[in-house]
Amino acid sequence: MFGFKKKPKTLYEKITVDPHVDIGDDGSYELAVLRGEIRPETVETDALDVGIMEYFAREAFSIEHIESFFKKHRALEAIPHFENWLYAFDQMERPFLGLSILLMRDSQVIEAAKFGIYLTQFTDLSHKTQARVIVENLGRHDAFSYYALDTLLKSADATHAFYDLGSTLDGLGHDMYDTMARSLLEKGRK
Repeated sequence: MFGFKKKPKTLYEKITVDPHVDIGDDGSYELAVLRGEIRPETVETDALDVGIMEYFAREAFSIEHIESFFKKHRALEAIPHFENWLYAFDQMERPFLGLSILLMRDSQVIEAAKFGIYLTQFTDLSHKTQARVIVENLGRHDAFSYYALDTLLKSADATHAFYDLGSTLDGLGHDMYDTMARSLLEKGRK
């Protein structure tokens, strides 16, 4: 009647309603990487790095630039180059929590939401923070299970958080959990 256009649901909104909703990604790429069947190709992240710096400079278009990068690239392919930039330019003191929540909760770009989960590794998630709840909720979907499980393994209460999420998964998400758990057991035996 008034010509208002309803904003489409974000990935997070869709997944909290139905963790098995079809979003166009089933996590099979990450599972293949985890099993060693595929090796991710590292991509240059200069455009991503600029988008992140724009975010910290409070530029209104920063999220669009970050999402634009992830429309063309996978999160797993961007992480190695991003980490080099992060450590080389001493960006570790940056508060990534706000950016990670924005990407996880508000993005409609799958790979951007995955990167948002990855960014939570630079924050203490040992308490039930909003970020941890979002990570756990997204992690229930196969497309995000790898990133959520990996992030929870790097948190303060790693094994409990990892098991709590992993034990609720099915499908490819459970396969990822199983593969990661077996890897942990193998490391423990050495």
